[in-house]
Amino acid sequence: MVQTMDTALSMTSSLAEIFSNTADGALGVDQDHMITLWNRAAERLVGFTSAEVIGRPCSEVWAVRNRTGCRLCGENCSPITSARKEEPVEGREIMIHTKAERPLWLHVSTIVVPGSAPSLFTMVHIFHDVTRQVETEVLLGKVQSLLGREGAISEGGTSPPESASPLKVLTPREQEVLRFIARGETAKGIARALQISTTTARNHTQKILTKLGLHTKVEAVAVAYRYKHF
Repeated sequence: MVQTMDTALSMTSSLAEIFSNTADGALGVDQDHMITLWNRAAERLVGFTSAEVIGRPCSEVWAVRNRTGCRLCGENCSPITSARKEEPVEGREIMIHTKAERPLWLHVSTIVVPGSAPSLFTMVHIFHDVTRQVETEVLLGKVQSLLGREGAISEGGTSPPESASPLKVLTPREQEVLRFIARGETAKGIARALQISTTTARNHTQKILTKLGLHTKVEAVAVAYRYKHF
């Protein structure tokens, strides 16, 4: 028993050293849902110090929810269940609250580190802030829904003449990118679909906004729907 405890402590110490200075936050949880690791980046992002969270149940600190508002933490934690079955833990987006009660969206990737026995492991969640991206996607979805309803109501009416479309200033590739933006795709999604880099996808998006005299992707979505470009 002493050897098992010593091994667990040694592993925790090694993991803490590995993740101590990473740019992304790192949260280590054991098979019993107890927090064993909390690095400096996690402190900066979430606001709790390691002394405040180490040894506490993960659900008390994170209270994780998904985009529909459903709580994901607790005894039915899917990553823990997957780890116990020795199945891969998929990356996901979650919403937590910081110590200051500010909602924070995180993208989480998970590594399962085996322990000294099959039933023992440490699950390291590596996370970074994606709040702005998620909020933009949600807003785009709402705009798309609203514009879609308006289009259905006015169906049969007169569309703006093609000759008046401001989209003519866009190159064929930029028009293609705009269609993806109108569908709510992220820069990564556009890059994957068009087989270009994420940086190139972002550059196309910025050029589209500049040429159309717009400031946000939401405005670009509105223009795309106005001229049936989706």
